[in-house]
Amino acid sequence: MRNAHRRTPRSPNAADEVIAAHFDECHRIGRIVLRPNRSWTWRSNTYFVATLLSVSLIVATSFAFRGLWLVLPFSALEMSALFTCLYFCVRRTHEQEVLTFSVDELVVEKGHGRPEHVYRFSRFFARFLVESASHPWYQDRIEIQARTERVEIGRFLTPEEKMRLVKQLRLMINRLA
Repeated sequence: MRNAHRRTPRSPNAADEVIAAHFDECHRIGRIVLRPNRSWTWRSNTYFVATLLSVSLIVATSFAFRGLWLVLPFSALEMSALFTCLYFCVRRTHEQEVLTFSVDELVVEKGHGRPEHVYRFSRFFARFLVESASHPWYQDRIEIQARTERVEIGRFLTPEEKMRLVKQLRLMINRLA
């Protein structure tokens, strides 16, 4: 399961899918891939930063030619801060969770492009829990629990997408039963 992030069966719009589910009847293995909604691609964000950087550089250079050269370092500092914030925001949208179901175990892999955290649960002891939000401002939580270990899945999904995930989980469990 080391490269499960890359081996996921892809439909034509799989990169756009927030919840992608696949079940292999022959091997009795199911997989659900969860991704956050990506409104912009990495390239679009790069163009956005390049445009802002260009405008800021033009303004700062015009001030520098007028003798106010101290504007240049602050402009560079501002663009560095903007780029750093944008990088971390975009990186969060490339997060991915892969749930692999087999007859014996459930494997949850979380990471950015590759599994950074892997959780293995025995199917016999694993349970899915949907915890209602304690306040209307908060979202419901979907967790996998096995004995004393708990792992939240789909943290980045909207409430409607979480309900779709619960339906997919039920479908996957019924197929393996």
